[in-house]
Amino acid sequence: MYVPKIPQNNLTEDIRALVNLCKSLADKHYFLFNPPAKESEIAEWETKNKIKIPQDYKDWLRFSNGSTFERNLAEFYSINQLEIYNNPDYEDYVIIGSIIGDGETLCFSRDTGKIFRDNHGEISEYPSFKNVLEWVCDNLQEKEKNNISKASEDLLLKMASKYK
Repeated sequence: MYVPKIPQNNLTEDIRALVNLCKSLADKHYFLFNPPAKESEIAEWETKNKIKIPQDYKDWLRFSNGSTFERNLAEFYSINQLEIYNNPDYEDYVIIGSIIGDGETLCFSRDTGKIFRDNHGEISEYPSFKNVLEWVCDNLQEKEKNNISKASEDLLLKMASKYK
C-alpha cells in the first residue's frame, strides 16, 4: 500500500492515526492513497471556480489527492473530481467524496465552507474535516471488530441496493 509523506499541518496526527490503522488492516481491506495535490492545482481550482476550499480539506489534499477506504466506506475525491452542485433546497455545495457507497455524499458549503454529509436529503454537519477522518477510523475499527467478510458485505450491499 502506497502512503504519501504525511505533511505537517492541522491534520498531521489524524492522518498518522488513520494511516497506521490502514496499515494494520491492509491484509484484509482495500485502501488507496494517491500522491498529494500540488499547491498550484489547488490554487487553480479555487481561482477557476471562484470557491475557497476549506483549509482542513486542503490539508488533506496536500497529503492525498484522492483516497479510498475499504472499497466504499469512504472515498475522498481528488481536486479534479470535486463537483459543484446547485441544490435549490440547500446551500450551493461542492461534493468532495462519497460515504458508504449508497449515494451519500460528503460536501462543503461554497458559501460557509462547512463540511457536511448529504444522506439522500438528510443533512448532518461535521465541525471539520478532522471529524470526518475520525468517523472513518471509528468505522474501520468497528468493521474489524465485527469482522464482516467481503462476501457478506457484498451480499448486504446488493440487498440494500434493491430498496433504493
